[in-house]
Amino acid sequence: MSHEILAVKRAPSLRLQAVEQLRQAIITSALEPGSIHSEQAIATRMSISRTPVREALLQLEREGLVEFIPQRGVRIRDLDPEHLTDVFALRAAIEGYCAAMLAAKHKPEVLTRLENELKRQRAIIDGDDHLAWVLANMDFHTAIVGGIGNQLFNETLSPLATHTMRIGYRMIARRKRMEESFDEHAGIVDAIRRGDADKARERATEHMYVTVVLMKQLFSDLDLKAEAAR
Repeated sequence: MSHEILAVKRAPSLRLQAVEQLRQAIITSALEPGSIHSEQAIATRMSISRTPVREALLQLEREGLVEFIPQRGVRIRDLDPEHLTDVFALRAAIEGYCAAMLAAKHKPEVLTRLENELKRQRAIIDGDDHLAWVLANMDFHTAIVGGIGNQLFNETLSPLATHTMRIGYRMIARRKRMEESFDEHAGIVDAIRRGDADKARERATEHMYVTVVLMKQLFSDLDLKAEAAR
């Protein structure tokens, strides 16, 4: 009986590990956009069987990060600026509302978490760790949305997290953007701390707007480089 319980617990653990590792590889472009990989090749690289890899890839397919190519494997989806623009518009609406609600309701435990997240971000900037930054950045925004206790908001934004982290990883190639983003985060927290709902909403939505502008500039620069290379 104990053997059966261990067997049941082990498989989901491997699947979750595979999902996490594959997500990070997609975020950092270790698995490049447009590249195609066989399930067996991925399983071999991860030193696990194909079953948890297959389950992980199916989950990532549902999240829109990969697509299955018959007889070939899986293709890592390209970044889509139009889709990302829509994602950030949705996030602006939800996060602006949540920031305003946190300012109006005054939740000390949530404010403490946000302040701790700022300390964590400051340490990451000092260490210039780009992957740690995008993960911490998402944790900060998740704390804002999760702080008001609306499960529908959480379920809506959770599948979109990796999409925004993928572009986020590219946008903070310069340390300057991490510093700027940190200042924007600090401004949101300050408005929440002071109970200024209008300012909290304004700063949260403005943060998303700035991100979209910089994202479009990044795609424009990439297009120009691609044309120059032809």
